[in-house]
Amino acid sequence: MLLICSLLTGCCNCPKQTTEKINRLNPATLSMPEVVSRINANNQRIPSLWATLNYSATLHDRGQVHSVSSDDGVLLYQHPSNMRLVGKKEFVGTVFDIGTNGREYWLEVIPGTNRMWWGTYADLQRLPLAQRQIPIQPQDVLEVLGVEPIDTNFLQQPVPVMRYDNAADAYVFLFDYAARDKWLAQKEIWYDRTSLRPRKVVLYDPDGRPILQAWLSHDLRIQAPDQQNQADWPVMAGDFKLFFPDSGSRMEFTLKDVRLYKQQGRVRIPNPASFLLPDVHGTDVQAIQIPDRQNL
Repeated sequence: MLLICSLLTGCCNCPKQTTEKINRLNPATLSMPEVVSRINANNQRIPSLWATLNYSATLHDRGQVHSVSSDDGVLLYQHPSNMRLVGKKEFVGTVFDIGTNGREYWLEVIPGTNRMWWGTYADLQRLPLAQRQIPIQPQDVLEVLGVEPIDTNFLQQPVPVMRYDNAADAYVFLFDYAARDKWLAQKEIWYDRTSLRPRKVVLYDPDGRPILQAWLSHDLRIQAPDQQNQADWPVMAGDFKLFFPDSGSRMEFTLKDVRLYKQQGRVRIPNPASFLLPDVHGTDVQAIQIPDRQNL
């Protein structure tokens, strides 16, 4: 009888242990509309950003490698298409400037190269891929900030598809768009299941090759002057590590003082003037233009 009872007791415990293990491996998940709704509830409260940062980058250009770093940088963002990251050094001034304003984009690197790349999005769409290359694409950096809301029309291109990855415990969104004869992957974003904050971003070229891989971590609150309760402040990643496989370039930055905006007298920063194309005087300028405009 004791033997039988012990066997029965052991069998009774087996399903419970198995269930607990399964629950750990496959926890309860949300539907795609629920996930998007919660992500957007945070991101829609980030119309702009002003942040100080530490910054470093290694850029590969024309067979040469240039390293630049700064502990006196600033990140500016304004929904939907304005972004600028500037690095400075004491007694030197600006050593790095990367930005986009929806019409133009640019990358300026001073140490070792004193060079600036710039172009317009109107030209970009008509350029062959080989002529678009710069060490770091500004519009790609904008993509990985993780502060833009997701379109709730799930049939609007780029079309999002969500899956759950239990190994990473993350919701994975793959955004696709239609070409003439097939569907292409545009980007992939991994969101932590519990916090719903982005942890990994991969951007793809039309051949499905990654052109940027980014890892995001160390979430922090964005100071919102109009909200007294800090628990209501929106959240974003504070640490970014970016790798550009095509050029081999790398870029890292860590945000410090992060606010929705900075008040200077009567002026709020950022504003439209914050995203004007910088002065190119004294810089080796490479204009990324369509051929019939290169001689204008």
